[in-house]
Amino acid sequence: MAQTEEGAMFVKRLHFTALGAAAGASAWGVWEISDRVDGERLVLGLAVLAACFFFAALSMLRELGIWRALVAAAGLGVLVSGLSLLKSLGFSSVREMFEAGHVAVALTVLGAMPVPFLIAALARETAGWRDYRVLFVESWTVLVRYAAATMFLGMIWVVIFLGDGMLRLVGVDLVETLFSEDLVVAVFNGAVLGLGLAVVSELSDLVSPYLLLRLLRLLTPVALGLVGVFLLMLPLRGLDQLFGSISAAGVLLAMAVVAVSLVTIAVDQDDVEAAHGPVVSWAARGLAVVVPVLAVIAGWAILERVGQYGWTPARVAAAAAAAITLGYGAFYLGAVVLMRGWRARIRRANIVMAVAMIGLAGLWLTPVISPERIAVNSQMARFAAGEVATRLPLWEFAHDWGAPGRAALETLRAQAAQSPDLAAQLARLDRAGSRYDLTPPTEAQVDQARALREELRVLPAGAEVPEALYEAVARWSDDIGAGCARRTPAGNPGCVLVLAPFSGAAPQALVLWVRAYPGLGRAGFVERAGLWEAGETAVFGGAPELEEDAGAQIDAVIASGAGLVPSGIMALDLGGAKATILP
Repeated sequence: MAQTEEGAMFVKRLHFTALGAAAGASAWGVWEISDRVDGERLVLGLAVLAACFFFAALSMLRELGIWRALVAAAGLGVLVSGLSLLKSLGFSSVREMFEAGHVAVALTVLGAMPVPFLIAALARETAGWRDYRVLFVESWTVLVRYAAATMFLGMIWVVIFLGDGMLRLVGVDLVETLFSEDLVVAVFNGAVLGLGLAVVSELSDLVSPYLLLRLLRLLTPVALGLVGVFLLMLPLRGLDQLFGSISAAGVLLAMAVVAVSLVTIAVDQDDVEAAHGPVVSWAARGLAVVVPVLAVIAGWAILERVGQYGWTPARVAAAAAAAITLGYGAFYLGAVVLMRGWRARIRRANIVMAVAMIGLAGLWLTPVISPERIAVNSQMARFAAGEVATRLPLWEFAHDWGAPGRAALETLRAQAAQSPDLAAQLARLDRAGSRYDLTPPTEAQVDQARALREELRVLPAGAEVPEALYEAVARWSDDIGAGCARRTPAGNPGCVLVLAPFSGAAPQALVLWVRAYPGLGRAGFVERAGLWEAGETAVFGGAPELEEDAGAQIDAVIASGAGLVPSGIMALDLGGAKATILP
């Protein structure tokens, strides 16, 4: 009997290790393909398929056995991979898709949350996919197993590097000899992670989530106290700093997620394991009651922001998170109000909301829910209603909001002939190097830039600074103004503007100023079609000297009359170093 158990344990460890090694090899293979193949969507599909498949398979291997785990993981991986490819069609590139962070969140939810449901549905001796005991335990067990296995992998590498350092003393290069190939490193990491998961799964009675969950229960009254103080102080401090702030909404939603997690931990897998102490039990009920309050306040803050500036993909994602949180809160509030059996009702609510989140994540990756389309329609409606052209998120249309954004941009170009302001903004967009080039300076910045006329030394002497250049300098007016207020060793203001043809035929200007910390601040500007925009500057040949005495560098420039020196392109001589504006 003992030999049979040992043999089964060996086979199980072999399955985990082989599956982990295959995961490492697949990660290496996807990386190699990405370097050699131009089809980025092919790489995306393979990467998502591999990540979902191996994560799910390793998570389910102990409970389902090798074949059922592989089949279930393959089905999940194909589904998530296919939806990721479908979503990518709405963007010009995979990078653009992932820069919209909400897509990565949806993929994570869809790839991870179904795993406990698959275990509950396919494992023997369970009550089906709605078996809350299995869902609760497996959700936390997967987390703890991966954390422990990752720690094991880290310790393995610590031992390897320590051993390598020791063996180098006798002329043996262990790491270079064994791990010179990336494939070997990837397979080794995967195999060790798989072995770690195998050992942890064998010791489920020792390495279990119960200790962590019991400790987290102690945070329940603390969280309730913090939320209580917030709600008591809110009417006294006013709502101005809260409503209309997306960051405030994010904090409230994060706190609501913490509250939901702590309530779930307190009710545990059943009434036997649930917290029965009066402090934690009543604190859990209190948190359950305040979850909808936090969700409503967060949602209100988001809608106020939308009313001010319209929808963006980030606000759509925040609104979806608020809706999910409000769903939890509504169920929790109802469960507590009905009193008897409130723990069981919360458990049922958790199943309903988990399924709702999985469904929402799936729809999020289809054309049914497109945050970019919602945002574009909102911004275009605001423009049609009279919003000024400078408020249009043109950079986002062109670079961030996928196919809906580019379609809206084409519509705006067709309307540009009837709107000079729109035509000017579109022309600025075509020349912009970043979104900040499209953001108009505030009136306060423009006034401050004009005030620099009194202090900002202009070279060559007698050169006239165009008004548009002062408006461009306004973006840097805080730093430059502070630099002008400082004095150089020769008593000059700590700032200078040099108008000169550094590179190309377009008029250019380089502004230098003394920074608050050691060094010489610099900003370049280039004129195109009457508009002055930020240009990229460079310093070469003795750049370290610029950190020694910025004031002396300003004095040297003024004394030389801003003499330019050839450097392939023209550059400003800073006493050994050269500063220029890149073409």
